[in-house]
Amino acid sequence: MDMKVEVVSRETIKPSCPTPHYHRTFNLSFLDQISPSLYTPYIFFYNNNNSNNNDNHIMASSSSRRRDIVIKKSLAETLTRFYPLAGRIKDADSLIVDCNDDGVDYLEARVNNCALSQVIQHPDVRELEMKFLPFDPYFDDVSEISNKSSSGFNSKALLAVQVNIFEEEYCGGMAIGVCMSHKIADALSLFTFINQWAATAREATEQIKSPFFGLSYLFPAPRYDLMGFIQSPPIMKEEIVTKRFVFGASKIADLQKQINRIISTKSNDGGGSKDHDHEYNKPTSVEVVSAFIWRCFMDVNRAKKELGTAAAKFCAASQSVNMRNRMVPPLPKTCFGNMVGFTVALSTFCSTNGEAEKINQYPYLVSKLRESINKIDDVHIREMQTTNAFFNSMKLITESIISGETVLIHISSFCRFPVYEANFGWGKPIFASPCKLAIKNLVYLMDTGSGDGIEAWVSLTKEDMAEFEHDKELLAFVSVGRSNL
Repeated sequence: MDMKVEVVSRETIKPSCPTPHYHRTFNLSFLDQISPSLYTPYIFFYNNNNSNNNDNHIMASSSSRRRDIVIKKSLAETLTRFYPLAGRIKDADSLIVDCNDDGVDYLEARVNNCALSQVIQHPDVRELEMKFLPFDPYFDDVSEISNKSSSGFNSKALLAVQVNIFEEEYCGGMAIGVCMSHKIADALSLFTFINQWAATAREATEQIKSPFFGLSYLFPAPRYDLMGFIQSPPIMKEEIVTKRFVFGASKIADLQKQINRIISTKSNDGGGSKDHDHEYNKPTSVEVVSAFIWRCFMDVNRAKKELGTAAAKFCAASQSVNMRNRMVPPLPKTCFGNMVGFTVALSTFCSTNGEAEKINQYPYLVSKLRESINKIDDVHIREMQTTNAFFNSMKLITESIISGETVLIHISSFCRFPVYEANFGWGKPIFASPCKLAIKNLVYLMDTGSGDGIEAWVSLTKEDMAEFEHDKELLAFVSVGRSNL
């Protein structure tokens, strides 16, 4: 595929109305402060004439020029409500955003010699990042690593957008690439912003909401030193590979049946108890996929352990948890910022004495994941506001990883997030992509476009991925790379 993407214009989009002086200073919460200094990237792909849920047939058939005008105008209007995104964090140690209306970076690009369908049927994660995003999202200094950031183009923006227009003779579709600073927002906040921007574009007044900016009051800057947790992006010197594995609905159902069958067998053999079995009851799609990937990851590291190339005693799975709906009362859905907690489930490596032990371990891993997630409740969150417990637990697991005693895989689930809801007036996206993940042992889970399967975007070292992607059991449950639309 000889695809060429040419940036044809650059500009800065500022809020349509000036930010009032009383909103000039935006305080970061301590969860913002400990978030990595990198950007969260996402790309949303649209057909030229997408009739799905299309509530504006005029916009659906409009020219790319008309769409560009609508996108920019609505972006400026949305920034008026999400005014911190148009501001600047003055320096790495700053606890505030100066909401000075400096604006966001906006690029327009033309995609030549390629149809949108070619890109999304076999997405190349590295190519998506290099061509459809305004810059590499995993570096602090954007101007150092992107030739798109010409002299005078703002490399300190908290939000950058690249609108990619496919040639009319191929399809006339569109891909909107977004990079949002993780210092100010988590993934759900990104999707909230995108959907509010889209609602503004199609003038869906009843869906336009004001964001909730109260996290710095709930999680103010602590009185103790945070410098041990405020670090540069953990970009590894090792070669990192990201691949996409798709679990279809039927395969997820098979995994759930496998767990139920093991539990039933253990109970009938007297190896389980009714009091204990409830821990495994009705495993969710996310639980079975997460545990399955964790087990495959353990297989890779068990093999290294047996070869003497690794000495870890434990394999941990950490999970990101959206805490908004776990507080009492829950926070508004429009809550903007970093509101993510972390849990860690720990397991020893099972032996390789036949497959039985490995198979029986599967429900156990599901229960460990569920148990760790359930600890994130209102009581736990309130403790995070008033004690050092969060930092102490993070310190313990970090020390264990550094010592080599524990190897960890981190799983972030975007399932049930409104990833496919961003309708700018010409239909919802037909595909959405988080691109390459530049951190090893990282997994993103998200719903497929059809809504009944799960995509796992897995990032490992090149050596580990070579083992992981050839796992026979994994290959029996996934399709690799190809888009399930």
